[in-house]
Parts: sequence; structure tokens; C-alpha cells
Amino acid sequence: MQDSDNNTDSSCFSPPPSSSSSSSDLHDRIAQILTGPPQTIYFRDVHQIVTLLREACEPFHNTLSQVPVREMDISTRRFGDFGGRYAPELQMEALSELGNQFRDAICDPDFWRQFVGCGFVDKTPLTLATKLTEHGGGANIWLKREDTNLYASHKIRNIVGQVLLAKRMGKSEIIIDCGFAGHGLVCASLCQKLGLKCTVFMGIFDGEAQEKDVFAMRQRGASVLFSENGLGCYTVRAALDDAHRHAISNFEDGFYIASGPIGPHPLPLIHRFFQSLLGEETKDQCVEAIGSAPDAVVAPVGMGSGAVGMFTPFIDAPDVRLVGVQPARAAPLTSGSVGVLYGACTYLLQDDNGQILDSHSYAEDLASPTVGPELAHWKDDTKAEFVEAADTEATDGMTRMRVLEDFTPSFATAYAVDKTLKVARELGQGKNVVLLVAGEFNPLVEVV
Repeated sequence: MQDSDNNTDSSCFSPPPSSSSSSSDLHDRIAQILTGPPQTIYFRDVHQIVTLLREACEPFHNTLSQVPVREMDISTRRFGDFGGRYAPELQMEALSELGNQFRDAICDPDFWRQFVGCGFVDKTPLTLATKLTEHGGGANIWLKREDTNLYASHKIRNIVGQVLLAKRMGKSEIIIDCGFAGHGLVCASLCQKLGLKCTVFMGIFDGEAQEKDVFAMRQRGASVLFSENGLGCYTVRAALDDAHRHAISNFEDGFYIASGPIGPHPLPLIHRFFQSLLGEETKDQCVEAIGSAPDAVVAPVGMGSGAVGMFTPFIDAPDVRLVGVQPARAAPLTSGSVGVLYGACTYLLQDDNGQILDSHSYAEDLASPTVGPELAHWKDDTKAEFVEAADTEATDGMTRMRVLEDFTPSFATAYAVDKTLKVARELGQGKNVVLLVAGEFNPLVEVV
């Protein structure tokens, strides 16, 4: 394998300075970036496109009716010292073509009409956790309720975006791995709608504990395969390995959607691009609710899909504290070392010989020995902080949410509750912290 690029990442998808543009200004701005010469395209521009299409604003539709695809440079780049493209020669051309197809798709208004029109991506509420705030005695705690969206998948924006990209590229099979079955259910449902084959890999434990969702996936025509071999055979770790092997052997017709922003370039970039819509939506809701960006954002971290989505719009905002919470027994960012896995350089749980160690978590989505390379860069660049939470903190967090906020979260969310309370106390009253609520409670999985 080789790494095809050693450049540092000056990401062409960084958020622009905030502004208070009027609706007509936004129309003009979007028309300009889509019809003008090659230039930077910002996450916020894409969020505005999706928002205006969802609201059927005029004259936006007329403005976009004959917009040509513009060129955009997404040449291979790293995130600081991390990322890269460590892949077999056989994959290099396919990865380059994927980057070109991605560039063309996100500049095509018809792609975004399909994204909005498929009916899978809706806004989720941002709610004030009144009793949790009172319990913490500090900053206001807001909950970004991704557990209320279709199938409770906080990765839904990325899954929808990549499935539509695969369809556009003429791929016939979508390959996805998951711990939480809701992600696979989103993929299976959209594939059924679009006439695509769907192959879902899950660890045995995760699959058997979520048998109703597995049955629902199969009812939608998906092939759900349980991974049985190697370390972590019960969890997403084994599913990742099997899905990765299947994708490499079927790269001509298959399209692989990884559980997180991992893999060789441009996979982390594509994942982050679509997931950033989650953070932009949250940012807009904060401005509407409190008149400004939050003072802190907290997200559970496995491979980093939720964190990369929530943190991206705030990553260059020095006044917004970004905190990722990992399970103590699956914490590569705090207990790991740098290495290469799944085609990218990042932090891993590995021994002195470079062998990948097993990882454990009560949360099916968080039992990963690796993390997205961009989060590794943010850690080393001190743009975000990452901490560990013990399993006992997760059980306590679940109890607090059930008693105080009258709903039982997933263990993924529960791992981050205690740290959210600590951040709220550190910030003090009058400040605001947002917690990502990811996944949903499953009584067969969440056995306390």
C-alpha cells in the first residue's frame, strides 16, 4: 500500500465567517458560488441550499434551474499529519474517480433536490433540558434530538448523501457496516426506494440484540450478514473488517459507506461534508433560540461521525468549546497511538507490534479501536478536547436522563451526560452547552 499525498489540509470546505445576510443576499450568494469560477465552497452554503429547497423558497428554484456544474479542486490532502490515501494500487483510480464524482454531485442542484425530496432528511429539534440544567447548576443544557429523526440515526445525512452519490455513479450495491441498526435501516429503506442492492454487516451481538431492526432491513430487501470472526466479533469492529474486505473485492459495482469518517481520501472528506449539515442545522437553531452560537458542544465519539458533524461549523470559533467523549475501553484519542488502519493515518488502539487491540463499549456504535483522521488532527491541534467516560458514568448518565428528562437515551448519549454536566458547571449560569443525543434506547442492548 502507499500514501498518494503528503500535503497538509487547508480544507476547501471550511466554514466562512458568520454574517447576518438577508434571504435575498443568500439567494445571490448561492447563485454566485454555483455559477461563478472555481472557488471555495463552504459547508454553510450547502446548508443554506438544503434549507431553502426544503422550504421551497422563491426565487431560489428559478435561480438554480439552469445552473451549470462548476469545477472544484478536491485533490488528495491530509488533515495535518493525519489522513492520506494508503490503499492498494487497484483502488487508486476508483478513489480518484469517486472524488471527481463527489465534486460534480455537490455542485449540481438536481442532486440537492433529490437529497431534500427523498423524504429521509428532516430537521430534528433542539430542546432545553430544563431539569438537567437545574441539576447541573450551571449553563443551560440543550439537547440536539437526533434520536427523533427517521430510524433515530444521527448519520442519516451522510447515508442519504452517499447513497444518492452511488446511484448517480451507476453503482448497483451499497455496502455498509453498523453497530446501531438504525443506520442500516436508513440505508436499506433508501436502497429499496432507489432499486439498489443493500448489504449490511453487523457484529453477532449487535445483530441479535437488535433483531427487530434486522428483520425490518431484510423485509426491505437488504442482505444482513453477521460478522463472527476475529477480535470484537460481537461488535462493529468485526463488521468493519468484513465490510471493508467485501468492498475491496466488489469495488467496480459496490459502493462502501463506512460507519465513520475513516478510510483513504476522499472518504473522510465526503463523510464530513454530509454530516456537517447536522452541525449547521444546530448552529442555526442556537442562533434562533439564544441569539448566538453555543458556548460548548459535547458529542459522544466512536469513529467520530457525530462529532465531526457537530464540531465542523464551530471548529474555527475560539469561543466555542468542543468536547468529544469516548468510552474508557474504546478510547483511541486518549489511550491510543498513531498508526495506519483502513487506509488512513490516525490514532489507534494497538500494541507495541502494531497489532490492533480489542475495544469494548456498552454502546454498540462506540466500540471502535480507531477514529477519523480529522478528529485526530483536531486533537493534536487543540481545536477540540477528547476525554474518557467509564461504563459506570454511562449507566449513571442513562439514569439521570430517564429521571430528569423523562426519556431513556442510548448508551452512546449516556457516556457523554456526566461530562456535559461538568462543562455546564465550568461555564456557569447564563452560558449554553449543546449535547448530541444519538441513537435510541434498545432494552435488549442497554442491559444495565
